Amino acid sequence: MLERLIEIAPSLSRRRITKGQSVYRQGEAATHAYVVVSGRLGITMIGQAGQELLIDIVGPGALCGEGAAFDGLPRFSSASAIEATEVLPIPGKEFLKLISADAKLASLLAHATALKQRTLAGRLVQLAQSSPEDRITELLSQIARPELPDVLLTHQQIANLIGASRITVTRAMQKLRRTGAITCQRGRYRLTRAPA
Repeated sequence: MLERLIEIAPSLSRRRITKGQSVYRQGEAATHAYVVVSGRLGITMIGQAGQELLIDIVGPGALCGEGAAFDGLPRFSSASAIEATEVLPIPGKEFLKLISADAKLASLLAHATALKQRTLAGRLVQLAQSSPEDRITELLSQIARPELPDVLLTHQQIANLIGASRITVTRAMQKLRRTGAITCQRGRYRLTRAPA
């Protein structure tokens, strides 16, 4: 999708986001969708009790924020950079025009939407059925990259990502370290055994 957008709309400008900086916030009015060019964004939601749940981590080529940009309703999630990131902001109305005029882009958007549905369905099943240890190893396998195998997250951030308490994560991490599934050095976690 990113390549196609650059090809058919070369005038779109990129935006650099520093680590920790917000791209958009839950509840605010939406005008733009975003495609990640480089880096990674954490997509979060705040529950009614005020707890933050990290629902996804997206990287290059990923589309986010399109729902609210298309329907004009307030954003239902937030996005912030978990590392230095570059995004391609696209006004919702312009994006809709591009989709209407380009069948290839429309097809790519349909595929991206299907992938998002599968990812979220998988996350729901994982939250409902998997042990904390399984959820943690799956999370680390999703975040780590071959060139950056170490993951720097606090226990609270991991808890937010897997839908558990910090205490549950601490206990699960101790178990995973004892069994050799992960190693930890100065707060950086490395998965040493692939998740089931």
